[in-house]
Amino acid sequence: MKKLFGKEDHTALWIGAAVAGALAAAAGIWFYLRGKRAAEAEAYRHEHAQDYLKGKQKKKKKHKTAVDELEDIVHHPQA
Repeated sequence: MKKLFGKEDHTALWIGAAVAGALAAAAGIWFYLRGKRAAEAEAYRHEHAQDYLKGKQKKKKKHKTAVDELEDIVHHPQA
């Protein structure tokens, strides 16, 4: 027969809920930190994506043209 005024023991339920909550919190923190670290790494790669090209580019010399040579460069047909 069931005890009318007896207390039911829910200790295992409370312990299980606490453990599940702690695991969920730890997983959330882990995913947050992993995403933050990945975002920082991606930002660094994006910032320095073309640094290797800067060393390879040679400085181009400016071509200086005298005013007298401009007429030879630009030819406009006379209409």
